[in-house]
Amino acid sequence: MTELKENKSLKILSNILFAIFMLVMAFLILITAQSRLTGMEPSLFGNRLYVVDSGSMEPALKANSLIVVNESTPDQIEMGDILTYYGAESRTRVTHRVVEIGPNNEYFITQGDANNTEDAMPVERENVIGIVVISIPYIGYAFRFLSSTQGIIFIISVGIIALITPLIFKRKPKEA
Repeated sequence: MTELKENKSLKILSNILFAIFMLVMAFLILITAQSRLTGMEPSLFGNRLYVVDSGSMEPALKANSLIVVNESTPDQIEMGDILTYYGAESRTRVTHRVVEIGPNNEYFITQGDANNTEDAMPVERENVIGIVVISIPYIGYAFRFLSSTQGIIFIISVGIIALITPLIFKRKPKEA
């Protein structure tokens, strides 16, 4: 009897974990599709999503983490915030910690936690994207994969399999 309860509990736990996994995957697919269709950066409710490319912010932000960046005005930024901003080229995004703030928040001096020196150029007000509010380690791998051509093929394949499988394994009614 105890073994039956343990098996039932294990099945419930595995179903919950599977549901959480599927929700995360659906969320990533939705965000990826949105950014692909609109040609804009992935965003959700005033927050942008990025994948950390380097280890310059370790241990606070690990490489290949998915970060959620709350779009913020320069006046909301404080010392010690982890700031995401447009780099020298507008296509480049950088995420480093604010170590100094200029008068009236006109510019910000940033530095990666793992770097020995401050960044060479100050961040101008107009280049500010926002402040990192959460970091989810390793999800960046899935996010990058789902954004690739192979990932899109994978998503379509899984969808087709999910539609076809119940038809193939449809239970036949018992004969009386």
